[in-house]
Amino acid sequence: MTASEWADENYYLSAESTYLEGRWKTLCWQVAILNAMGNDSIDVVNLVKSARVGYTQMIKAACAYMVASKQRNQMILQPTDGAADDFMKSHVDTMIRDVPAVRTLSPWYGKKHPDNTLNAKKFSNRRQLWCLGGATAKNYREKSLDTIVYDELAAFAPDVEKEGSPTFLGDKRLEGSVFRKSIRGSTPKVRGECQIERAASESGMVLRYWVPCPHCGEHQALKWGGKDADHGIKWEDGEPDTAAYLCEHCGALGSYAQWIPLFKEGYWLDDKANVRTVDGIDWFTRELEPIKAPLAVTFHIWTAYSSFTSWTRIVQEWTNCRGDLGKLKTFVNTTLGESWQEEGERIDSNDLYRRREHYEAEVPAGAVVLTCSVDTQDDRLEAEVRAWGEGFESWAVDFRVFRGDPGRPELWNQLDSFLLGQYEHSSGAKLPINCTVIDSGGHFTQQVYDFVKPREGRRVFAIKGLGGSGKPIISRPSRANKGRVNLFSIGVDTAKELVTARMKILEPGPGYCHWPVSEKFDIEFFEQLAAEERRTRYIKGRPVQEWHQVRKRNEAFDLSVYNTAAVMILDPDFQSIRESLSPESEEKQRSEPAFAMKLTGF
Repeated sequence: MTASEWADENYYLSAESTYLEGRWKTLCWQVAILNAMGNDSIDVVNLVKSARVGYTQMIKAACAYMVASKQRNQMILQPTDGAADDFMKSHVDTMIRDVPAVRTLSPWYGKKHPDNTLNAKKFSNRRQLWCLGGATAKNYREKSLDTIVYDELAAFAPDVEKEGSPTFLGDKRLEGSVFRKSIRGSTPKVRGECQIERAASESGMVLRYWVPCPHCGEHQALKWGGKDADHGIKWEDGEPDTAAYLCEHCGALGSYAQWIPLFKEGYWLDDKANVRTVDGIDWFTRELEPIKAPLAVTFHIWTAYSSFTSWTRIVQEWTNCRGDLGKLKTFVNTTLGESWQEEGERIDSNDLYRRREHYEAEVPAGAVVLTCSVDTQDDRLEAEVRAWGEGFESWAVDFRVFRGDPGRPELWNQLDSFLLGQYEHSSGAKLPINCTVIDSGGHFTQQVYDFVKPREGRRVFAIKGLGGSGKPIISRPSRANKGRVNLFSIGVDTAKELVTARMKILEPGPGYCHWPVSEKFDIEFFEQLAAEERRTRYIKGRPVQEWHQVRKRNEAFDLSVYNTAAVMILDPDFQSIRESLSPESEEKQRSEPAFAMKLTGF
């Protein structure tokens, strides 16, 4: 039996988890989704969805099918441990109680028994079902699974305790299974950050449900439409009851009552990938040529197909969103089943790349001091050297990546040799790096402390970022740390605002940022510079500015922020240093430039 056939015969909707208690009947557009969850030829099933499409019931039915019919070990992951406990009590326990095919495998039901816990159920066929929170890395360990289900994946942390993405950690538990299955479903959230959106993109296809027009019979995937659209759901202003669907082929309007009986004649199709199915078991091209079932599939379904609401109610929800950004975001996520595109303030990486220039020397005439920022990663150190002049005009001078294990001293020895280097100024002087800051907020805090402690006399300092708006870029150093080093706290949000503002300056002068024409400063470097944007979020009606990553790698942006902190720690007297570098100065080759060091506590 397929999963949908088994569910129609065995599954029951419990009163505690549905508005409509009673026997389950798979809806026409649910058939392929449920069957794909049970199809042994498909490894990954993604469902990008709105609310009110029965996803929770589908995954419960699929899990019941896997236990009773296919005898598989399974785990359902919820965003948190608390959510997992609630799901087990409200959904799994009631499913076991009300589905006879599963109840017969649960002789311990209603009793205190080691096979019946809040986190795991062990059935008489020796198969287990866990339900755990996905926010803790230990919950992913020491389990041999055939099926893993991620419920509301978009609500999971993108990096679970710095060990990797939840789907990466969870799917690792399937590697020994002959019939591995990863099921991911979620209402999407913010575009560019949404994990269900990322999972969908990895599958290489998005299947939508195409249904025939009641007037011309042409199939199409239902779309939202709106006032200015040439097809989709339309209505008269102020009259949600007039909601109807405008066919993209014949231009005829049809009501919900006219369209919904034809849903049973629909099919799932990704036109670009040329993949089609009706039942999730047999797969075809659009021209109905048989093909193998894909290893990974993505379905998208939204509220227009739901039998639990109407198009009139959808239009009413839309009308209630006018003028309220928060409500509109909720509508896009939970009704349309689409990710929300934040309107953020962001720098264009291509614009910055085109501003590269040829320097007359390693360090141009306008620059007088050098700083270096170092970012620690799990498999490397990255360092950027930046030169500074009056008005904090700055020039990127060098960029290096030191690959290796930061837990080993060899990598730090390479960095030390690099920091002792000098750069030729246009005046002919050799300039050292005058101040270095190293991020200590990662996995290698102790190694950073050990490195900077004997080098603080060379102005090599440890820093730690502090999030939140309004914090000063530099706070007085503290020695209240395990390394007993001078640790500077960096107000990263404030520093990011300053760095972004300076990158927007278009004419050389105070605050302007220069970059050289060099292989070290390639397009990837500039994409990292533009990897974050500032967005406005409303909390209890009040606007709050927040920084968001729009791409995974942002080290270049972090290095720019750290270098800004470094020059503020250094606090140089630009004018006097510039005079020491003038051709008339006899000391320029014999002494390091003087600095006005104003570090509280030194």
